[in-house]
Amino acid sequence: MQMVRNFKSAKIQLTLTNSEHPKGVKHPFNNIIEEVTNEQVAQFSAAIEMLTAEKCLDTDIIVTSQVALNN
Repeated sequence: MQMVRNFKSAKIQLTLTNSEHPKGVKHPFNNIIEEVTNEQVAQFSAAIEMLTAEKCLDTDIIVTSQVALNN
């Protein structure tokens, strides 16, 4: 039996902080590409910081894969 893993979707989740939320609040953004680079993540985080006036504490990239079993 062989398993085949296929990319299904990905999202980026930023943890943003401000004076009201010093520990941060998680904000997910859907529909990112499979091959997202570190530079793209940094640029996206910087853009969100500029738009919200919040500081990004952490970034998670969450990838969902479909696994098919081939007999």
